[in-house]
Amino acid sequence: MNARERTICVLKKRQMADIIPWTFNFGATQGLNPTLLADYKAAMGIDGYLYEHLNYDIVNVNAPERTGSTFIAGSIPLESNGIDPKDYYDMASLPKGFFDAWGIYNIPWEMDPTFEVFINPLKNANSLKTIEAYPVPIVDEDALADVRRQAGEIRDQDKMSSIYCGSLYEWCGVLRGQEAFMMDLCDEPEFAEALVEKVSGVTLSMCLAAVHNGVDVVACYDDFGMQTGLQISPQHWRRYIKPGWKRIWDAVRKASPSVIIFLHSCGGIEGIIPDLIEIGLDVLHPIQPETMDVYKVCAKYQEDIAIWGTVSCQQTMPLGTPGDIDQEIKERVQRIGSRGGFVLSPANVLGPEVPLENVTAFIQAARKYAEG
Repeated sequence: MNARERTICVLKKRQMADIIPWTFNFGATQGLNPTLLADYKAAMGIDGYLYEHLNYDIVNVNAPERTGSTFIAGSIPLESNGIDPKDYYDMASLPKGFFDAWGIYNIPWEMDPTFEVFINPLKNANSLKTIEAYPVPIVDEDALADVRRQAGEIRDQDKMSSIYCGSLYEWCGVLRGQEAFMMDLCDEPEFAEALVEKVSGVTLSMCLAAVHNGVDVVACYDDFGMQTGLQISPQHWRRYIKPGWKRIWDAVRKASPSVIIFLHSCGGIEGIIPDLIEIGLDVLHPIQPETMDVYKVCAKYQEDIAIWGTVSCQQTMPLGTPGDIDQEIKERVQRIGSRGGFVLSPANVLGPEVPLENVTAFIQAARKYAEG
């Protein structure tokens, strides 16, 4: 069974393959923070790409490791569509940073430029007209030829390709400001509906661009949860967010029934997992162990959705011993992997606080239990 056959078996059919796939990556995200990645490759004498060195089954298109991007996910490329920042910002007061294609102002952390603080262009919008008139980015059509080329090269290696195809709830929060968007959900429903409609249109165009250019895994990201549960009520999520994702995934499925739809959503989101299954999701990452009982959740839903992740990156990977990592991976493989439909990976990006020996311990345990 080659990597492509294995991935389809696990993620699409939710069955057992010849081995349990494992990776540090998730969706289209590089699993090691660039600082940790550089340190680990230097320590181990790895000259090439880590994903090639470890022979991942799923390879990210526009992978940061390959492109040198400061972002941690390889994305369908977007370009600005006529936004004038002066209409939304006091330009003289902005700290050092940059505008993205959305017109959101990004301020990189000094200690780690792969993470940002955002200044929100629609934070002070007080009319529906202002939100409706906001220019949204468009897919950079000229850059899609390279996406198509990379997807073809990955397919020629009998592997599966993946690329980031947008968010919905998260992008609404960054455009409007999280507090303002949450207030809109309660007090200004027309504002919230207009923003969700605008954002979901961009995400839909990204997903379809991925499908039409040969990408196998459409990777969507939307952090609905926090440590103790959902960030908004299930009722608000079902009213405002669920219809947007259903519209997007219905269109993706119509364009390509064989495409794999992936969602990363951190936090305690167990209450809406049945909804995600209902609207067509194939793969859910990460089932964060600090927020949910991974074994109960997987036992309940694994027949209907593939699971990717589950290994603690808040406790075990940064704070545990190599023995702790070995034990956790052994248990995940035995109790979750044995049912099929499982990709072993950390629950999120591993940062520079993770000891290098723990990265090695993950690799060794994955090879021993997932491939053994």
